[in-house]
Amino acid sequence: MLALHRVLSGKEHQVACLLNMCAEDGLRSLSHGLNRGLLERQSQAMNIPVFFQPTGRANYETKLKEVIARLKEDGIEGGIFGDIYLEAHRVWIERVCRESGIIPVFPLWNENTRSLAMEFVSQGFKALTISVRQGVGKEEWLGQLLDNSFFSMLEELEGIDPCGENGEYHSFVFDGPIFEQPVAFTRGKPYTGDNHWFLPLV
Repeated sequence: MLALHRVLSGKEHQVACLLNMCAEDGLRSLSHGLNRGLLERQSQAMNIPVFFQPTGRANYETKLKEVIARLKEDGIEGGIFGDIYLEAHRVWIERVCRESGIIPVFPLWNENTRSLAMEFVSQGFKALTISVRQGVGKEEWLGQLLDNSFFSMLEELEGIDPCGENGEYHSFVFDGPIFEQPVAFTRGKPYTGDNHWFLPLV
């Protein structure tokens, strides 16, 4: 979300839409398990349309290229990515974009993750953790707000990236400077699966 904010605050690029790679049934985001209706409300709160592309993990790249091709027909020329320092993932993104004929934009690349976390808070974004990886994070992190207290706690732990760049946790942003109004949601019952603790939001 901070990468999107950076681009919206500048004049170099215009944002036309959001893209979510969702599960094959189309009901939840593939990686984070977020409810589709919740993501639609998030899109509406930012007044930016969202497109959903159903996919499995095995055919992810193929489906991503397919949806990029369709978006190019509507004039899309590039994509914004929030990667910070995982070189292998950036190389993959750059290859997919090159083969698809669009330009990748990395507004946060190689920046200090502690500084990015503090910028996220100081800019007024509000988010909470919706998944935590077992064996790395702690179950009590689930549902916590991403505020100064949360990031200070992470800073005291060895090997934990403040931004969760290594998949330590994932979050849902529900308010901030690019939102016209907060996203309404209800917390569901936490559950475990795929070596993670999850907090469903509806």
